[in-house]
Amino acid sequence: MKSISIKLIAVLIIISMIGCDEKISDTDSKFTVSGKAVYNSNPLADAKVSLDNISNYSTYTDGDGNFKISNVPEGNYNLTISKNLPDGNFTEIKQNVAVTENTNLSDLKLPKAVYLYPLTEITSSSAKIVWSPTDANDFREYKVYRHTTPGLDETSGTLIYVATAINDTSFIDSELFESTTYYYRVYLMNEYGRLGGSNINSIKTLYKNLIKNGDFELFNSTNEPLDWLLENDVWFTSNQNFQSGKHGLRGERNTYLVELGPPASLRQFIPYTSIVPGKQYTFSFYYKVDSLAGNSTLKVSLGRNVQDAYSIFYYDIDGNIPAGWYNYSFTFTAPQLIEDLVLSCYVQVNIPFNGEPWLMWLDNFELKRTE
Repeated sequence: MKSISIKLIAVLIIISMIGCDEKISDTDSKFTVSGKAVYNSNPLADAKVSLDNISNYSTYTDGDGNFKISNVPEGNYNLTISKNLPDGNFTEIKQNVAVTENTNLSDLKLPKAVYLYPLTEITSSSAKIVWSPTDANDFREYKVYRHTTPGLDETSGTLIYVATAINDTSFIDSELFESTTYYYRVYLMNEYGRLGGSNINSIKTLYKNLIKNGDFELFNSTNEPLDWLLENDVWFTSNQNFQSGKHGLRGERNTYLVELGPPASLRQFIPYTSIVPGKQYTFSFYYKVDSLAGNSTLKVSLGRNVQDAYSIFYYDIDGNIPAGWYNYSFTFTAPQLIEDLVLSCYVQVNIPFNGEPWLMWLDNFELKRTE
């Protein structure tokens, strides 16, 4: 009797299990999820569509933007539609889908992708970033990322700017290192996550100008240029004439003046620690002669100290120059420096003084390392 009871219990358990399987099978229905992707008011072909990024529930839109995913079990899913565009940018949308029956989604509009334009206004420490605006109705913000390698995304890059206005599409990235390559990308976000990303653009910053205030845009209350040493009242900043920016350096003398050697009327020291021995550097500046009458002249020199001012080069500017701005440029290999460099501007008027005016302009002094 005991053996029969055990067998009976076993049969009842098996029957119960079969009944449960049949119930699960009845409710484990499969459905179809379909819809249409639209971009810029046109059907979006060849866009990837997936549910929860599961390969069995993924497909691509056809030429009319339509898609269909079959055999989808009942449940809640995260639908993603994404498309990589020819410019290197991409657009995507994500939304929750509750599948309890065959589901046909209405036209799914993907936002206009952000395009990152080539960077401009590149200096040794900054660059301007500009991108195209989106048309996303659920726009929340743009996020700008920077990296030093082209493998740039939200995890590898550094977030440097967030814009919360849809038409706020420019930013100046500053505090960069000189002669360094940087990569940039802009991501488009809504309240729930990413809506797309821009193409990647890169720049290489310039070498910095070792001459401070070489454009003479900084000056004190008496119009003396900052960061320069002046030995007399020959030079002062003025907005009357300039090669670029808003100011130039005016040199004027209507009384007797002789400078046959140091100290110069205008000079600046450049620390030797900023110069790399054996590397090439280019020194340049602009000048404009209004009047250098008689024997007047200006000698511009670069040397290793005040007393040895001509050791690297010197250049004479005399009055035999037509009107207009002229550029002088000189490239040299830095010696094994043990002293500071000194940039000097000497005004020289030979005796006897002829009593005629002396007037000229200087602008945009630069000393930069070259590749």
